[in-house]
Amino acid sequence: MRTESSVLSQTTKVDWVIITPNDQSPTNAYAEELRNRGIASAVLADDGHGIYRAMNLAIKSAAASDWLWFMNAGDEFASRDSYSLVNAIASTTNQQWLFGGHYLGSISGKILGKVPAPQRFLVNKQLFSKEYISHQATIFRVAFLQKLGGFNESYKIAADWDLFVRASHIDQGYCIPEFLSIFYMGGLSTKSRAIGNRELLLLRKKYLPSKYLLKNYYWFFYRTIRNSVVILVENRAPKLADAIREIRFLGRNRR
Repeated sequence: MRTESSVLSQTTKVDWVIITPNDQSPTNAYAEELRNRGIASAVLADDGHGIYRAMNLAIKSAAASDWLWFMNAGDEFASRDSYSLVNAIASTTNQQWLFGGHYLGSISGKILGKVPAPQRFLVNKQLFSKEYISHQATIFRVAFLQKLGGFNESYKIAADWDLFVRASHIDQGYCIPEFLSIFYMGGLSTKSRAIGNRELLLLRKKYLPSKYLLKNYYWFFYRTIRNSVVILVENRAPKLADAIREIRFLGRNRR
């Protein structure tokens, strides 16, 4: 419903395709209602075996000349003009993919801070979560995604970051110096931090040179401890966790 409100707020009509299992659930019924009302252009049924399986279905179903912008249920566009801005750039650029910044929202729906997009995508910065992009603020040509083979479904949490790295080896991408989306915590990546941490360890081993080996393991163990503390604080004092994030964002953005 939050995503629907954001879609309807755009100054340009959004071509919105929803992918959800045809399981007679309230979610499926709601998606069909959006299609019947002309808000969603299509509803595709997947097998319910993962976010990246659903995203790959979108890639297979779209025309090669299309562009795809992946958002999860509950995510929003950053402003009323986000979709029209991306449309304008996509129609003129020679790059195969676009990326911008995003806002981070809490589980309760509060905006905690902003994550600006780096002017240039760097693999080591992305995989160490220093200057990173999210799939909610990344848009791909379908033909390029098909060439890349889509998302590697062996990764349950970090398949999008794996795709970014593979894409960057072929095309540097185009940085849109704007905030394009709002990514809200509370979804699969938030609930599966341990899995994501292990998968990023594997991605760094796969894509970074050997000089990063010690840093890779140090970062893995540091994030393991940090995630445990974060989960503890989130469970016992969620407002405190949000306040700490806001303070960290303020300091980071000032720098």
